[in-house]
Amino acid sequence: MEVAAFLSDKSSAICVVEREEFPFQAWCAESWFIHSNVRFHMPVTHFNIFRRSLSISLQYITKLWSYVTEAVLASGEKLPADVVVVGIGKTNQLTLLHIDPVHIYFMQTNVPRVFAAGDVTSFPVTLFGETTATIRHWQIAQAHGHIAALNMLKKQKALHTVPFFWTSLLGKSIRYAGYGEGYTETVVKGNLEQLEFLVFYIKDDYVIAVASLNFDPMVSLVAEVMYSGRQISKAENLLCPNWLVGAAFHR
Repeated sequence: MEVAAFLSDKSSAICVVEREEFPFQAWCAESWFIHSNVRFHMPVTHFNIFRRSLSISLQYITKLWSYVTEAVLASGEKLPADVVVVGIGKTNQLTLLHIDPVHIYFMQTNVPRVFAAGDVTSFPVTLFGETTATIRHWQIAQAHGHIAALNMLKKQKALHTVPFFWTSLLGKSIRYAGYGEGYTETVVKGNLEQLEFLVFYIKDDYVIAVASLNFDPMVSLVAEVMYSGRQISKAENLLCPNWLVGAAFHR
């Protein structure tokens, strides 16, 4: 989505193909992009990319160039394209290691003298129960590296951090804190249409993540409360809208 937003004023047309019905649908309005030369094709399970070859001769060198011509969706719809950017993701391949599954404690694996950090690491998100997660953002990778270094120096320390993410889409700066996997409902403060809101992600009647646009510094305050170990209930969210400032500064 960040790539689509960045290219929206640089390309004649942009198509976003996704498996979900709409990316970031809990807080992002499709209308943001429709007015910015971006069109959506979703949900789509798979598509094929087609290309052509072109032979170019320069003096004594002949080069065979291959270039994209179109992407064809599962429905058969054809999307002409000069460039295709694909977010493939990853699947860890551990069979070549000939070892038992890798477990991580204090960013140290069960393989002697081997530590793990960053995007390839599934780690215990201790602030949210005993959930194990992979979170691909540099703030988490930086925290991983810090803890791994301490444990390499025999200063045993567990990871204690609140995932905090931000991005910019078409000049709109989004803040996000927590780990929202498996949320079942949302509570919205503010107004989504007016682009000024705070969204709480709820699971089992407790807040597990929060996102905002033009609602600073609320996401930072929620992150502070989460870091202190206090759980935020759905009930206090609805009944006492001003509880957060006091909770963050008097924890």
